[in-house]
Amino acid sequence: MESITEEIKKLVIARLEILPESKKISIGNFGEFSRNELIDNVNKNTEIGNKIIEIELEFLRAMKKGII
Repeated sequence: MESITEEIKKLVIARLEILPESKKISIGNFGEFSRNELIDNVNKNTEIGNKIIEIELEFLRAMKKGII
């Protein structure tokens, strides 16, 4: 995975902040997380936070290419 800059983290956090607080997201074998838990993991550079960043970047790249 590419180097995670503060700008990338801010972008991912901004995208997560638009989700309803009660929304739960399942991340593979890691389990289910609330919006706030995901934001906290991104801020703390945990494995889960890095996975969410990777997922968001893949989604944005696919949108740019017109795949989605």
